[in-house]
Amino acid sequence: MNRAVLAGLVVAIVIAVGAGGWIYYKGQGIGATLPNAELDASEPAPAVPEVKEGDKILGEASAPVTIVEYFSLGCIHCKHFHDDVLPKLKTEYIDTGKVRLVYRDFPLEGLSLAAATVTRCVNDLAYFAMVDTFFAQQQTWYVENGLDKVKNIAKGAGMDEAAFNACIADPARKNAVIASRSEAETTFKVNSTPTFFINDRVLKGVSEYEAFKATIDGALARAE
Repeated sequence: MNRAVLAGLVVAIVIAVGAGGWIYYKGQGIGATLPNAELDASEPAPAVPEVKEGDKILGEASAPVTIVEYFSLGCIHCKHFHDDVLPKLKTEYIDTGKVRLVYRDFPLEGLSLAAATVTRCVNDLAYFAMVDTFFAQQQTWYVENGLDKVKNIAKGAGMDEAAFNACIADPARKNAVIASRSEAETTFKVNSTPTFFINDRVLKGVSEYEAFKATIDGALARAE
């Protein structure tokens, strides 16, 4: 066979196989190009947290994507997520049934531990508002000798001084918060906040909404 003809056949076969493979993978949700996919900075998770009793959750249990967030109330980057990114995430993904968000404590020091313990002493309806308040007023209470400021926030949520003192002294509640951090460190290799487990991927930190959105869109595509 003429070498030129043979070379042409090889090229045609390669193109055909390549195109067929691309169509197959696209059909599997692997080869499809997602908007802003290059912004997805997530990595395979070393282990995947399971939703358990006592978790505080925004969203529907049937959502195809579960995000488990480890955060510290004194963390400025966590504040950025809750103040600037979460409202958009809630509108686009949580309220539409695509994502559920699980809150997990990872206090970085004693004052954040006290604040996290306080959030665990209110009922489920008040929990999310309390977390929002601590982030909104972070510059007020996250200061030297800030425990009195934490107490003031608790009072604003209807917790009197006796209830506040009993709350932060309750070993069961405090130990539950500490256990959340311990499990995150040992089992899920969390070493900074915020850290997000998005199905079977992990994303450390967050910048702007579009970057976070790219990670979620990738998880949704893989879940199809």
